[in-house]
Amino acid sequence: MRIFAIAFVSMFALAAPAFAACDLTPTIGAAAEKREGESVMITLAVANRGDTNCPGTIEAPPNASYMVDIFLSTDRNGPSTWAVYNATWREDVLLRGGRVSRTNSIGPGVTVRYGAPRYEIGPMTLPTGIPPGDYFLCAGVDMGNRVVESNKRNNVACNPMRILPTLRIDPRRGLPQQRLPRGPG
Repeated sequence: MRIFAIAFVSMFALAAPAFAACDLTPTIGAAAEKREGESVMITLAVANRGDTNCPGTIEAPPNASYMVDIFLSTDRNGPSTWAVYNATWREDVLLRGGRVSRTNSIGPGVTVRYGAPRYEIGPMTLPTGIPPGDYFLCAGVDMGNRVVESNKRNNVACNPMRILPTLRIDPRRGLPQQRLPRGPG
């Protein structure tokens, strides 16, 4: 009986969180294909899977609240701190217009969607100089680690995005220089 009671209490102690904290988790959606320098509209939601309120910048001081960075990456990992804007391509580059700095506080079990009424935010501009290929457009929440969270491993969500070759206009003809497939006829 004593062993059963110790096992039961130990199992319960492992299941309970060590401390009350919020747990911010983003969700992002965007177009599947774009070209360097183009604008992109995104859908963005942030959920609190924790058991306490997560302070946003509208109700709390900036040094104690979360913001969201929208960045382009070759992988699903975010930078170790805030993403940095650059007009030309580099890993984990913040998009122009890609920092959501006016954020709402989020209660436990609540999801906030940004960009009402259609829940789209932007336009954000992709940098130039991106080699064509497969990338990830990511949302990183609380990249500055200003909010106490129970789980920091779920603060980045990514959407696959293919960067297409840039269409260059032939100045002599006014036509794209990229070869286009010929149709029938």
